[in-house]
Amino acid sequence: MTINQVEIRTLTGRLDTPFGWSQRWTDKRGVIAVQVHDADGASGWGEAGPDPQARAALEQLASLIIGKNPAHARSIWQQLFQTFYQAHGFANANVSALSAIDMALWDLAGKQAGKPVWELLGGRMRDAIPVYATGLYYTENDFPDALFAEADGYIEQGFSGMKMKVGGKTVPEDIERVIGLRSQLGDAPRLMIDANEGYDSATALQFAKAVADADISWFEEPCPSYDDAANMRVREQSPILISGGEGLKTRHEFAPRLANRVFDIVQPDIAVAGGISEMQVIGQMANAHGVKMHPHFWGTGISFAASLHLCATLPFTPPKLVPEPYVNEPVLEFDRTPHPVRENITAGFTVEQSRVKVPHAPGLGVEVNMDAVDRFTEGGVSVIDG
Repeated sequence: MTINQVEIRTLTGRLDTPFGWSQRWTDKRGVIAVQVHDADGASGWGEAGPDPQARAALEQLASLIIGKNPAHARSIWQQLFQTFYQAHGFANANVSALSAIDMALWDLAGKQAGKPVWELLGGRMRDAIPVYATGLYYTENDFPDALFAEADGYIEQGFSGMKMKVGGKTVPEDIERVIGLRSQLGDAPRLMIDANEGYDSATALQFAKAVADADISWFEEPCPSYDDAANMRVREQSPILISGGEGLKTRHEFAPRLANRVFDIVQPDIAVAGGISEMQVIGQMANAHGVKMHPHFWGTGISFAASLHLCATLPFTPPKLVPEPYVNEPVLEFDRTPHPVRENITAGFTVEQSRVKVPHAPGLGVEVNMDAVDRFTEGGVSVIDG
């Protein structure tokens, strides 16, 4: 039942149409996938972002889990974290690598036990997770027709909310896009905006006040996530709730930002912040501080499934008899942008009334298509064994 081999792959898919946000444009999508095996032929999957440094860290950490019992995922997490803590490794690619390993351990442990991950985590608070669509990035000549058509498509697919990008054009142009899209959508759907750390505090406040009448549910990453002073200034003066933290890692980086109320909403990513083990800790910390947690997602079905299991266990913030998404119930980001790897390596997830059911099959509850994995693999496969 112990781990006897680890495989690591970089998976990359090219896009037919590039898209962009406040920081850059991209013509490809990818992840670094890790597969952990036991001697009986079972395996578990995890993933990190496509950073080559995360792959190098995975290759270093993988040897440390050979011979370990995946059912001891939490203690393995602490052992691995301790190996790089002294060098302040919690602030770099080591934690992305640890996130992928942790996901894979929970997946394998669930398969060995014949139980879904949410059951191993102590049980679920909900059997379907509220989701919103992420898309509405910048493409060439997209405004207004292509942007409006994309948004209408999310409504047709059953989403009750969606998030759009700002910060990639001039302030007046982006204000026009937000107000125009709200007019197109009408009053019912939730609309969020995401600047991807593109503004200073003064510009973020100018923008927030200009679009406040468009009924924006939150303003994501108005300023760099590590600039606590800027984010606190925006949170204190903005007419819109402020969110952030998708790039923050472990409880150690979230703790001061929760204690100081830097954000109204925190958005850790399970493939970045430390995996399933650490995300549950961060969620409990956020709950204790009265801060909502709506997790970030931008990977494949592997990390989306992991996020579903994690969200099933999160408490209501604040406690309330009636569950209400966005108000006291966690809402999970559901990336709808083009991603050839995501679209092929696992089956898709069905949205019903803007919710996705939590898998009940053992482990993460997703099957990985190895033919697709092989097709998207770049740079070969790293194999670590005993």
